[in-house]
Amino acid sequence: MKVAIAHDFIRHGGAEKCLQQMMVVWPDAPIYTFLSEDNPAYSNWDIHSSFLQRFLPANRYRWPLPIYPWMVDRLPKRIDWDIDLLISSSVSWMKSLVAPEGVPHLSYIYRPMMFAYERQAIFLNHYPAVFRPFMRKFIEQVRKWDQKHAKTPDMYVGCSKWVAQKVQDTYGVEARHLYPPVTTEPFRKAGEETEAGDYYLTALRLESYKRIDILIEACTEMNIPLKVAGKGPDSSRLRSLAGDSIEFLGFVPDHKLPGLVAGAKAFLFPSEEDFGIAPVEALAAGRPVLAYGAAGCLETIAHGETGLHFPTQTTSDVVQCIEEFERNSWDSEKCRNSTDRFSEEAFRAGIQILAEEAIRNGSQGLHSAK
Repeated sequence: MKVAIAHDFIRHGGAEKCLQQMMVVWPDAPIYTFLSEDNPAYSNWDIHSSFLQRFLPANRYRWPLPIYPWMVDRLPKRIDWDIDLLISSSVSWMKSLVAPEGVPHLSYIYRPMMFAYERQAIFLNHYPAVFRPFMRKFIEQVRKWDQKHAKTPDMYVGCSKWVAQKVQDTYGVEARHLYPPVTTEPFRKAGEETEAGDYYLTALRLESYKRIDILIEACTEMNIPLKVAGKGPDSSRLRSLAGDSIEFLGFVPDHKLPGLVAGAKAFLFPSEEDFGIAPVEALAAGRPVLAYGAAGCLETIAHGETGLHFPTQTTSDVVQCIEEFERNSWDSEKCRNSTDRFSEEAFRAGIQILAEEAIRNGSQGLHSAK
């Protein structure tokens, strides 16, 4: 099976963990992307970056946003179409790539284009005030472009049931789901070797919309230890909210994270995430997760068995959730066993089955733009 992969931006995150496993299955697949980080983990990949790579670092991917629709529409001219299948690994752009007749397109999607349909105020805050009126007009135009291209894939596969439903609600098309791969073994090992400590832990990028503030306020109010792993633009504001029981760890490298998670009493997760890899890692370490009861966490955390859901993103609900957690006992083995379905092996097997099905069905599924 000859496959080409289109991935919006190659950085270091959950989407790249999916991409890495796709490359285990199809190690010779060319990858087409706008921008790619210089990362040793990607050194053996056949990456075809755009002209932006010559003068723009990957972490500045927002700057040329208005030209991405134009670039996607012209990208087919750069692709060698002597392939059996195109796979787009995308949240915003590459799912709109139009393959030629006879080449099916499987879109593994992390969420419909977020800034076009929700969280627009957060998105606009990334730009100076003088540019925001222009960017508002751009959002209107890109939403129309996104809807026009919504049926270019022959098969949509969401990274969770929640995302699959989002695809159906946003684009009016059916979507399957395949959970992302989670590297659980280091966390399992750490959990078996490490006793749970007395602190709570959260690990997220420090962005305002992640709602880490409610965890800090709750743990400050209760005077219980909370370790905050991660960095980001909301760091100063969050530090100003923190009492003496809150510890900011900054960036924690991958090799230190399993031990940190295993040493926690429980993992706190306040964000609405498409899937949420960090809570699954905590479960693999045998640690319960107290999470906002929405989106992907409803699928990964069994309320009352492997953790608890709090119903709203408020400080008072977090306090009540922690109090309920403290009143009960928890089974570490049950937490660990709940993560088997999120393994790298499960993802690789699932994506191969879906790829074979897409090829059997051919390029006739959803297309209206070909």
